[in-house]
Amino acid sequence: MGACLCERQRPYGINNSSSPFPHKLGLVCRRNLDLQLSLETCSGRKAMTFIYSRFASQRFRSTRATLKYTAKTVLIGLSWVPVIAYVANHVVWIGVIDGSSMTPTLNPETNGLAKDVTLLWKFNAKNYNSYKRGEVIVLRNPRDPESTVVKRILAFEGEEVRTRFPYPESTVIVPPRHFWVEGDNIHSIDSNTYGPIPVGLVTARVQTIVFPMDRWGPVPPAGGRDPRSVVVGLGYSRYPK
Repeated sequence: MGACLCERQRPYGINNSSSPFPHKLGLVCRRNLDLQLSLETCSGRKAMTFIYSRFASQRFRSTRATLKYTAKTVLIGLSWVPVIAYVANHVVWIGVIDGSSMTPTLNPETNGLAKDVTLLWKFNAKNYNSYKRGEVIVLRNPRDPESTVVKRILAFEGEEVRTRFPYPESTVIVPPRHFWVEGDNIHSIDSNTYGPIPVGLVTARVQTIVFPMDRWGPVPPAGGRDPRSVVVGLGYSRYPK
């Protein structure tokens, strides 16, 4: 019993002078202390392994939840792509007016740096009877179908128009389901160059100027630096239909 108490009480490297075997007692204490340190080290490793495994498990669950949320968000976003594409192609969209064909109604700054941002109404764009004289429209360029131009409707089917240069004839009667269109700028390239345009080329109405903010509002139903062509028999009241 005394030896056991001594082995438990004596610290590492201290001899017990009262023991008949001091060197053996020190050896036993040293072995017991080494065993205790080994057990403590093993327990520490197990604790660290347990903590790391818990941390790794939580981190894995967190990463998995993040990936799941990201995948769900991406799928929801992708599901809206067809809807946005349909709205942009067939209902309404925002368009930037480029060029000076409709100056001063659109892009009044002659330096060409400031560009108007407009609301383009595309719904029912192929309905010929829905248009009114003076409306500003977007249409496929008859000379380059890959590009679009912005013009104002001047005359409808069956109406006779007194043309301007460079049109080869002094007057022309607008064919069925065609428009005579012109730009508000005297230097515009329009129906006086390529003739009446079919309603099939029309893609949208220019409804509203949304930027710059000081010009926010509907596009005026009349405008232009020069009246250009006239509709014969209307006394140049070209805007009421």
